[in-house]
Amino acid sequence: MKRIRARAPRWTLREHRLMQPVLLLILSLATLFAAPAMAGQVGDKTAKVTAFKVAGSKRFSEEELARTAGLEPGTVVTREDIQAGADKLSKIGWFNQVSYRFQTTAKGVEIDFTLVDAPTAPLWFDNFPWFSDAEIAAAMRAAGVLYDGTAPDSGVVLDAMREALAGLLKAHNIPGDVEGEMIQAPASDGMVERFRVSGVELRVNSLEFTDPTASDDPGVKQLLDTIVGKPYSRYNLAIFLSEQVRRLYVTKGYLRVKFAEPVALFAVEPGKPLPNEVSLRVGVEPGVLYHWGGATWSGATAMDAAALDAVLGFKTGDPANGEEIEGAWGRVTAAFGKRGYIEAKVAPTPQYDDAAARVTYAVHVAQGNQFRMGQMILTGLSLDAERKLLANWKLPRGEVFDNSYYEDFVNQGARAIFKDTPVHINRIGRLLRPNPQTKTVDVLLDFQ
Repeated sequence: MKRIRARAPRWTLREHRLMQPVLLLILSLATLFAAPAMAGQVGDKTAKVTAFKVAGSKRFSEEELARTAGLEPGTVVTREDIQAGADKLSKIGWFNQVSYRFQTTAKGVEIDFTLVDAPTAPLWFDNFPWFSDAEIAAAMRAAGVLYDGTAPDSGVVLDAMREALAGLLKAHNIPGDVEGEMIQAPASDGMVERFRVSGVELRVNSLEFTDPTASDDPGVKQLLDTIVGKPYSRYNLAIFLSEQVRRLYVTKGYLRVKFAEPVALFAVEPGKPLPNEVSLRVGVEPGVLYHWGGATWSGATAMDAAALDAVLGFKTGDPANGEEIEGAWGRVTAAFGKRGYIEAKVAPTPQYDDAAARVTYAVHVAQGNQFRMGQMILTGLSLDAERKLLANWKLPRGEVFDNSYYEDFVNQGARAIFKDTPVHINRIGRLLRPNPQTKTVDVLLDFQ
């Protein structure tokens, strides 16, 4: 940005003498009206904070943020103090962007911050069985940590959390060091910030459930050694609950089963140190046993509702087996792929009616283009082997592409062609190359 300078007017000596009384009057008035504002000016001098406001983020209260920045109303600050407070909010990790402005009045200084939240992940306290999540949260806040049950991927707040957890352990005479890392969330595509206590040998003595569906199931009992006898880890327990126990309930129609925070039980004798074994109890709320209530369809033109319902294959009133329902959406996608819609996306949204114990699905299908067969491009074969394979490929160029035929051919048919020949295939690399302009798809196969 160019800086524009204003050129002062040139006066004669006579004009200067005539204007001198006017200039003195203007200067006197300017000093008079500026005097009250100077009482709250922030610079080399100080002023009292009269207001602290935040826009752009609702993660924490204005009171918490003002306290963290050291800019609480009533605090006497300089311009450097305001900048230092902004630096604190920038370094803490909760915000990607921190900006501020302030204005001075006769009473003091009003500060307005604009914050842009940084991405966060849930917090996991992996092996802290001595405390509930609520007790840990209370300890965090008591230590002055800005805390909402999540954590950013960087920033000084992570160190503050570790220090608060270390202080909690020390206050209860529990040895060990606190470590933290961002890892994959169990049964999810997201991430979690996991805190662990290292240097503590703590094993699971037993695991029980409050609901007989889980506690009496032979399959669950057979897999208990995944947890029992192993080092205590809520992370590993969550994976077990998701992949084994939840699956049990979902297949029976309890689609919204909930698991409570695990309760750790110690066999403690007075006057003796904490034991190195823990018994776990997991509360289970099965919820409603849902039955299939049907599906409503939108976005699909290549298949009507009756044909799509037939692909699902469910009858109204049947128990809603969540695992089978999940697999059914894959069959719907495959049905569109068989008709050339290889980019079709199926998005089901469950709608629960607890009073009727019924679940229905609103399903939107984004079909995309219908593709036809383009070129077959082969690598890794001799000319004779290529001719033999092409002779067995039954999808001619220009015909509606059948994705199911393509999958079967690559997975089984191609290998069967060379079963009794010297051609040995270890691996087949595959790629579909769709062309939206021509609405054709090329098949690329690499034989290794």
